[in-house]
Amino acid sequence: MRFKGSPRNILITSANFPTGSAAANYLNLFCKGLVHHGQAVEVFLLKGYFLAGRKTSDAKKNFTDYGTPYTYLGFINRSSNKLVKVVGDLYGMAALLVLLFSFLGRRKITTVFAYNNEIHHSIILNCFCRLSGIKLVTFVPEYYDISEFSGNFFHRLRWYSFLLNFHYLNRLSDKLIVFSRYIRDKYLEKKYPEKDILVQPNLTDFDFWYQGENEEKFTIGYSGTPYKKDGIEDLLSAISILKKRNIEVDAVIIGDVVNERSIIPSLKDFCEINGINGSVTFTGLVSLEEVREWLNKSVILAITRPNIVQTVAGFPTKLGEYFACRKIVLSTRVGDAGTYFRDRDEIVFAEAGNTDSIAENIEWILKNREEGKKIALNGFHKASKLLEYKSRVSAIMKFVNGIEDSNSET
Repeated sequence: MRFKGSPRNILITSANFPTGSAAANYLNLFCKGLVHHGQAVEVFLLKGYFLAGRKTSDAKKNFTDYGTPYTYLGFINRSSNKLVKVVGDLYGMAALLVLLFSFLGRRKITTVFAYNNEIHHSIILNCFCRLSGIKLVTFVPEYYDISEFSGNFFHRLRWYSFLLNFHYLNRLSDKLIVFSRYIRDKYLEKKYPEKDILVQPNLTDFDFWYQGENEEKFTIGYSGTPYKKDGIEDLLSAISILKKRNIEVDAVIIGDVVNERSIIPSLKDFCEINGINGSVTFTGLVSLEEVREWLNKSVILAITRPNIVQTVAGFPTKLGEYFACRKIVLSTRVGDAGTYFRDRDEIVFAEAGNTDSIAENIEWILKNREEGKKIALNGFHKASKLLEYKSRVSAIMKFVNGIEDSNSET
């Protein structure tokens, strides 16, 4: 029960919730952290559920397992039909306006959190909150390069929409929660007040991921969308290099693309060309519980992203999950990871885009297993201070409420 005059937290997002994407997992932990600290939050979804053609059995209004209500403003499931999508977006926009007007009576005690990448929603949210005096806090998780939008006119239109959203509309927000120092610096260049920006790389449930001592069936575990831009081919090439040195490595690649055709067949072809098809297991899309099980069966957890704008500007969800498993983490030195973690003390770094460097560091870990265990434990403790959702949500709310956090790691 919320008492009259008590603070009201509202989360409005275009992402899935509470599961169905990396953004959904982040927002779920954010809300769970608020509840853990005795604060209520209501979630409103701007778009219907969408994940690889699957449908949800949710009702219009639902509750998470920890009691947080979430409501679909538009259709519950997002259609693949373009006309139905447009109708659903218009319906959602109208419902958003009605929702925002309902906040006016308690605008002084209401804080709206926005996690949204749609330009039309951003215009409504930012302009309404600015004019009405409702506090708006915007999450900014990433920055895109123009290459992400190459192709036809509509792809380019999305690029310009992103730029307008990132550089102008987001700056109307009262505060920004960004995922990297790269993004923070972008806003500082635009004269956005530094005191109103918080760098919070990600959130991780450290209690969930660790399973204790498990039989290690794989040398390397990799979890996430296995795109070339995520460095998967560099990792597979490094495994091929090791095989040529007569160092046998068994890897498990967990995950696949969503809302698109599977890329696992092309990765299997890549493995065959490089002579490692018998050394790599692909799981495809699996549940979060299965991801945890596969990761805990691996000796090394790897993330080999190249040095490009998207990777420098973002912070990978999987990095926190890897550390939470208390495994040694092999990462390319990209973005903020090199700032937060010390090489061969809390993590093992390889040179981005350098398959020989990745192979050499894998070999070093395999030859120094006892030292690797110490590195894994150090990494776990460092990452828990930086990413553990209960403590970090507390820091986020101190920032939102203008309270200085003396324990900030970022």
